[in-house]
Amino acid sequence: MKIGLLGGSFNPVHNGHLAIAKNALEQLELDKILFLPVGRHPLKTDRNIPPFEIRYNLLETVLKSFPDFEVSNLDEKSENLNYTDELIKKLKSKYPDNEFFFITGDDIVLELPRWHNYKWLLDNIKIVVFNRPDTDKSDWKNLDYLNKLIFLEMKPVNISSNEIREKIKKKESISRLVPEIIINEVKKIYS
Repeated sequence: MKIGLLGGSFNPVHNGHLAIAKNALEQLELDKILFLPVGRHPLKTDRNIPPFEIRYNLLETVLKSFPDFEVSNLDEKSENLNYTDELIKKLKSKYPDNEFFFITGDDIVLELPRWHNYKWLLDNIKIVVFNRPDTDKSDWKNLDYLNKLIFLEMKPVNISSNEIREKIKKKESISRLVPEIIINEVKKIYS
């Protein structure tokens, strides 16, 4: 099977995450997308993030209506920082006959060398990058790993979890930003 991996804090999950997953599923002809909420993010340690279980439950609620999407709890029990390479090793052990496509935005292209064991990742999974039209790509020309990345295009979805949290604080509507089924719960969690 060809499995897309969409990892992140999902703080909270929003319609942009779903749009990326749908596009990857179609463009790469994947069998399914596995959403991987991070337990403890190694590059975002200073953020106030709700417990794993809360973010997992929101994802589970949203993904029930998407038969090709599934949420994983592989990162739930970790007491250490969660590194992508360790997660991939767990997945490869659990699903040895599958091909994995790690889906992300183009903001990671320059950041990739900061990832734990990133060269191993480049050799062991396909890293799928969604281009954003406003990204300055001039710094990319000297990157020796660019040819190992798969670039996809999609209409930009200008939604961020940070924007959602800010709107909730200001008591503004988030109705087009998060799936309808979790709006009330998200408001409760982030108020």
